[in-house]
Amino acid sequence: MYIDFDRGDYLNDGIAPRQRRVHILRWNPTISSFTREGFEFYMTHYKGNIPIDPDDPFDWSVWNWQEVMHRDLFVMMQVGQEVSGIVWGGFLGGYPYQYKKKDGSLSKSYYFETAVEYMHRIEKTGLMTAERLMKAVPGVDWLHGHSGELLSIENAEKLGLFMVNELKDAEENEDVYFDSYNQKKYVLADILTFMCPELKKRLLEQGKNKSSKISDINNLMVCIEDENYAGWDNLEDHLSLEMLNGVMM
Repeated sequence: MYIDFDRGDYLNDGIAPRQRRVHILRWNPTISSFTREGFEFYMTHYKGNIPIDPDDPFDWSVWNWQEVMHRDLFVMMQVGQEVSGIVWGGFLGGYPYQYKKKDGSLSKSYYFETAVEYMHRIEKTGLMTAERLMKAVPGVDWLHGHSGELLSIENAEKLGLFMVNELKDAEENEDVYFDSYNQKKYVLADILTFMCPELKKRLLEQGKNKSSKISDINNLMVCIEDENYAGWDNLEDHLSLEMLNGVMM
């Protein structure tokens, strides 16, 4: 059930009129209604390109729901486990909604549909663990807090660079999923495009753009020129910029 909430004309066009923001969602499999079986269900569907039932979307409750704009990013932090860390992530839809209970009342929580770009079994892969997150982005309490914590732009950039460094050498296998349409190259490019404005400023200053008309970093897409990820020493040597259809999609 969608709520009647006017969020401005941008929502009709699917455009967020500001720097894309990143929200930390948190999941403790021990106590959450979303179980390990649920994780495996979606992992199997994504790995097998099996469509998700549109009447039963993969959604999540967001505490600070009023701060979410269409196509903001999220990272799902697994907590309270022997191995904690980021286990999946992607984009949030722009329409918050509540569920109607059997008695006709509405849930107190607000939900957003999610578009998953990557997912992995952290116990098998060891990627993006809490220990390394705390070193890379020490300004965030990764293991505690509500589901839907809004990261500062500065911490989101630190996180984005950390994630790309972690994921660039991860090969898709039975324990790792990258969106099959975008593929790893474009998943990494999305992270850099929407989480790393200072990186884009540096690339612009270096003249690493495909159009002399480029000036607004919000309208720029980071392109990965070299897919030999193992050979990446300085990240910026392998990147360039191009227009993102003139708008921040």
